[in-house]
Amino acid sequence: SNYGLDLRKVAPRCSYKMTWLQIVVEGPKGGGFPNAMISIQDSKQMGKLCTDRNGVAKAAVKGCHLSMIVWGKDLQSTIRQVNLENNKSGKQTIYIKVNSKCNFLLNFDMDSSSGPLGGTFDTYNTVQYQYVAKSGGHQVTGNGIAAAGNGNAICINWEPLTGGKTGSLKVQAVHPTSAEISILHITKQNVGAAVNIPPYIEDSYKFLICFNSYPADDPDFTTNIDSLKAYDDDEDLDLSSSVEEDGNCAWFKDLDDLTDRENTLLAIGWNEDTGETLEGNAYIMDCNGKFATVELPKENTYEYDQLWPFACLCAGAKDISGVKVLKNQDFVDDDSLNDNSKCDSVCP
Repeated sequence: SNYGLDLRKVAPRCSYKMTWLQIVVEGPKGGGFPNAMISIQDSKQMGKLCTDRNGVAKAAVKGCHLSMIVWGKDLQSTIRQVNLENNKSGKQTIYIKVNSKCNFLLNFDMDSSSGPLGGTFDTYNTVQYQYVAKSGGHQVTGNGIAAAGNGNAICINWEPLTGGKTGSLKVQAVHPTSAEISILHITKQNVGAAVNIPPYIEDSYKFLICFNSYPADDPDFTTNIDSLKAYDDDEDLDLSSSVEEDGNCAWFKDLDDLTDRENTLLAIGWNEDTGETLEGNAYIMDCNGKFATVELPKENTYEYDQLWPFACLCAGAKDISGVKVLKNQDFVDDDSLNDNSKCDSVCP
């Protein structure tokens, strides 16, 4: 009935014959990378190879599934899984791109109330992240899933630009149980940075305001919001009914308190007197997920009870198009925020 056809599954060639591999390792700046080490595991054994001066290594392997780890001097280790089931010829070339050794740690910190029911749950303590670092005259990108809290970090490569400049680093991270996104955007490079993950927010919001702030020499230590203040001319507006705060974030539930307002200056205070230079950024996100971000002042020491004027809600602002961030603003005392002329210079 099968007209003489053998419909039994034919075993792939790699299951009973060896395959000859040519492994080409490309360096961070292009071209073959010499003296790269390769650990390779086939169905029978684990072996070790070294690339020649052209960045090439050759090996004969058994089985259809291989695992390889490539590493070397000043290189970030790279893992590659290879499936040979579709190989018919017995020969295959594999290209592996390697990157420079990582030099910058990203620490993900999650607030204790980040659980979906208000509490910490280990099963939810992961974040999805992506980053773009403009460095060394080119862009370095990456993405993945990382654990948050308990000092967990990922390591990326962020090389200095020509002339000692660092370029910029943008990181976006999202908590899997909510739609709130954390944005880190900095230009000053030390050994690492902290990325605060927003808490789980049940109710809808108009504007979400969050901070990634940490002492310059201790990116593991993060600071929290102590107060969010708004100024309309010389009036310190009461935000008690329209704003909620949680850890490193605050959000406007509505804008009722700011109805019929003029341009409104926003300022933030922390709950720590660090006595050190703070680094990091603030960002404002509207309910549609669009955001604006601004860095903390780079060479100023924050002291308790000071405020940082960082943005303006322009008259009638309902989304991010009506928000203007203020760059290069120093930490100031409360009584110096006696007018909103800063907003007049940036709002239409």
